[in-house]
Amino acid sequence: MKQFLYLDTDIVKSIIAQSEQGLIESLSNEKSTGKTDSDNLKGAADVGLEFGGSIIRLLRAEADLKGSIEFEAGSSSTSTSHEIIKKTIHDAAFDIAYSYISPTKIANGDQSADDTGNCTGNYIEMTRIFDFIDFDYFEGLFRKDGIIDFIKKNTAEQMEAYTEKRNEKYCGELSSEAEIYKTIAVNNKEYDDIATVIKALRTLIPYNRMLISNDGYLIPLDTKYFRVDPVDLGFKYGGEITCVGMITNIIGEDANPNDDKNVFATLQFTANEVLRNILPTNENNLCVIHPIAIYYEANI
Repeated sequence: MKQFLYLDTDIVKSIIAQSEQGLIESLSNEKSTGKTDSDNLKGAADVGLEFGGSIIRLLRAEADLKGSIEFEAGSSSTSTSHEIIKKTIHDAAFDIAYSYISPTKIANGDQSADDTGNCTGNYIEMTRIFDFIDFDYFEGLFRKDGIIDFIKKNTAEQMEAYTEKRNEKYCGELSSEAEIYKTIAVNNKEYDDIATVIKALRTLIPYNRMLISNDGYLIPLDTKYFRVDPVDLGFKYGGEITCVGMITNIIGEDANPNDDKNVFATLQFTANEVLRNILPTNENNLCVIHPIAIYYEANI
């Protein structure tokens, strides 16, 4: 059983549409009230029989779900019922799309391109303990009177109090006041440097959130495809998570621009080099993944 944290339904529909000869749009034919137009649904189902079983199975599942909910709710239609239907159909659609793309499973620490097919344009599946990066959240930590200001203030007070007690005991043998403030300044600079790195990353990555693994997989996340509140993700979820997606770019140390006179290619290479050196990874290459789904796989 899958607990989806993220699901790109547009890609899922596209995969099935191309495999089922473009009939995926027949999956959702609803009026504004949330009720199904049964005539259109039946017509789409009849056409679907000519091509493949996946579309007709989803259409029948959708019809059964809608019929069951309408039987219980009478003539009223609720947003909760609509969400149940939509999520159930999307979950089933992902399983169908997954069977079409047959992603290569990438073992932890494996970036080889020969046996795994790990190169741009290929679908992969990997289970990792990812680091979740939320730029909005991290920037909030550095706001005035935020947690970083509190840590700086608390650390300085502890250092001053500890040094004062030690000086009283040993008759002023320890650090002078200038040395204390120098140590505090060094400690504060470490946090200021982190804030600078976060700002630099925001200029390089046009996403608010992403996942990154220590073996060099970078997964930018689009807010509209989250199935959970993304604000809670870093705090509420942890451990091994599975990602299915397509490799769309490889940022490597040998990926020099083809034309030294092309200023745009040179700038892109420079930006990629900065990104590769800033992000916490043990690999020389960064593999950028366009995610289709991110989920927990639970045994039942």
